[in-house]
Amino acid sequence: MVKDGPSQCNIPLAGSFAFAQGADKQQVWCVVGSLFQKSVDVLRLTVPSHEGLGQRLESLSLSSQSALDDGANGEGGSAEISVLSSTPLSESSPLRSELVPRSKETSSRKQKQRGHLTTKPKGQVGDQPLTFKSKVKSSGYTQAPRMKMFAPSTRPTKGSPTSRAGTKSTGGERPGARREFPMDSGPPISLQKKLEAAERPTPINSIALSDDGSLLACGLANKSALVLKMPGLTKPHSITGHNAAVTSVNWSKEGRWLLTASDDKTASVWTTGQSEPILTISSTNHNFAGDKDDGKPSSKENRAFPHPVRHAQFYYMDKFVLLSCGSAISMFKFHLDQTKDDIKRYQTKSRYKLVKTLTMEKTQQITALSAVNGFYSYIVLCAGSNRSMEVFDMNVARSVRTIPDVHSRPVHAICQNKGSPSVSHPSSAYDLFLTAALTDGIKLWDLRTNRCVRRYEGHLNRAYPCGLTMSPCARFIATGAEDKSAYIYDVRESGPLHKLTGHTDVVSDVAFHPLTPQLVTSSVDGKLHSYVETR
Repeated sequence: MVKDGPSQCNIPLAGSFAFAQGADKQQVWCVVGSLFQKSVDVLRLTVPSHEGLGQRLESLSLSSQSALDDGANGEGGSAEISVLSSTPLSESSPLRSELVPRSKETSSRKQKQRGHLTTKPKGQVGDQPLTFKSKVKSSGYTQAPRMKMFAPSTRPTKGSPTSRAGTKSTGGERPGARREFPMDSGPPISLQKKLEAAERPTPINSIALSDDGSLLACGLANKSALVLKMPGLTKPHSITGHNAAVTSVNWSKEGRWLLTASDDKTASVWTTGQSEPILTISSTNHNFAGDKDDGKPSSKENRAFPHPVRHAQFYYMDKFVLLSCGSAISMFKFHLDQTKDDIKRYQTKSRYKLVKTLTMEKTQQITALSAVNGFYSYIVLCAGSNRSMEVFDMNVARSVRTIPDVHSRPVHAICQNKGSPSVSHPSSAYDLFLTAALTDGIKLWDLRTNRCVRRYEGHLNRAYPCGLTMSPCARFIATGAEDKSAYIYDVRESGPLHKLTGHTDVVSDVAFHPLTPQLVTSSVDGKLHSYVETR
């Protein structure tokens, strides 16, 4: 049915649109598709005459410029905000800062300029590991006698046609990186495997899957983290080093590093297979005091975090680390160095430095934090204990929008539609995000319109902050519940689509696999459940 004008459109939230013009130059046809419903509206628009069009465009540009100025004040103006920003980085943007490690030549040159003694006194031997300058050649008595004088090499080389035909080229990517997520797949509701994360019942606070879907990380309340191989939840590897419960876990973009936050007021970066962290963020400014061996305490400006670090994640394509402590968000630049000194193994060569600290006004504690790391985005979402939420633009390093009274209780979880490396969405789809609060269900928000577009109710969540997630195809929502079940919602429907039973305690967190229709759930009694699509 053809409708005249945009006011006749019945679609609550548009997903995509297209314009066309026929023989009549004063009429334009617009086809608008719904984002949640299977409906399309055809609009007929009338183009104004050329007379007075310049004045209309000028007034339109002035009104849009005033809207941008109002939104820059951070009072929740009508400025258009998008996760995929089209504006370039400003000259004074904190996102331009980088941490370049100082080389040994530069430090020795500075010491010479200051007049320090760079060479050791004659006859004094420094602390160095015992090494041999040259290898001792074996006499050959322990080797088997050589029976063949010549044997042809039948093993193909890397560049030979035989090796190219026998092996599959991955183009330098990990296995599974080229797979595409099946957009028409159903929800994962068939139980695949159960697993106990610890010997004793231990609450699992947070779970996270790497972008390639090969590793699963779990933050436990027994001061440790657990890494398992996917998709079968095999080969568990325990990570210990914190002095309190691990509250959040987050993978880097390529899955090389794992970031953990703990109630011991620290955050640590780990590599898979190692038992010690390569970087520990424990102070508010930097850790350059570790370069000095004079034993002097750090300055008063570089104190330890005053409150537990509740949330930690990589940001801006692994260039920065975001931490939330109290009512402040801290953005650190960092440099990771995995080399170790054989004598001073307790000292790490990785460095970090504070770039910017932003504070939520009129709140005591940040209860939820979310930002996109899979692509470049300036937007950071934060929720506070005062039931409000703020949108920070890290390009200009200030709050650009405030949403008051998001829920009737403080928001304990924010989930953005981040997609995955194997899925592509329209740019408008990335502006959708979910919020959850106790006794107030789940709400779907559109960052462009600054309003709630849908509400999801039907699961029990009154006391424990259960996690939630959105599938890579953006068609399903999963959440934990206190009735020992996990719920799956269709984005287009307000009621639950499936109820996943079989858990023995409160389902604390959920996570979708980025490449296949698979769901992993965790519970307070330390058990993991894996669900796959029914075939």
